[in-house]
Amino acid sequence: MYKRQPWHGLGVQVPSDLSPAQMLEKAGLDWTVDKIPAFAEINGTKTNVGWSALARSSDDRVLSVVSNDWNPVQNHEAFEFFHEYCAAGDMEMHTAGSLRDGQIVWCLAKIKESFDLFKGDQVDSYLLFTNPHKFGQSIDVRFTPIRVVCNNTLTLSLSENVERMVKKSHRTEFNAAQVKEQLG
Repeated sequence: MYKRQPWHGLGVQVPSDLSPAQMLEKAGLDWTVDKIPAFAEINGTKTNVGWSALARSSDDRVLSVVSNDWNPVQNHEAFEFFHEYCAAGDMEMHTAGSLRDGQIVWCLAKIKESFDLFKGDQVDSYLLFTNPHKFGQSIDVRFTPIRVVCNNTLTLSLSENVERMVKKSHRTEFNAAQVKEQLG
């Protein structure tokens, strides 16, 4: 396993023998996102603007302002997504963390099968779950050969045109079984 802390200190390696709740705690992601009404103060009067704020439960920090039909996916749901794969022995949790003060949460699992190219050049594969708590961004679950270690490699991985990936809008309820079926 890679020994240096990923994400330039913004992520942590997450052992696969921990429960999803323990993984969340170890990665500092054991908080929820609450959708609360957003208001504007006009001439001393608070007026509901018809949008909602996404607030982090750990410190009430507002992460983003979103439309009322936004459906937040909680961090524990992202970690639970990997539980079945890890329990079956197909993958092991690798790293997890957040960027932009929690606006983007990610988990990365290493697939246990790899292959060699050109006499010993090993190619690994990962399953990446990116869960943005930010207006205008979709949930992204994909297989990638990129070991994401910084914002640049996350951007590279998310910009790749890969065959096995699923993007889900926050305007629909997240269905893990459906995403797994779409991934194959």
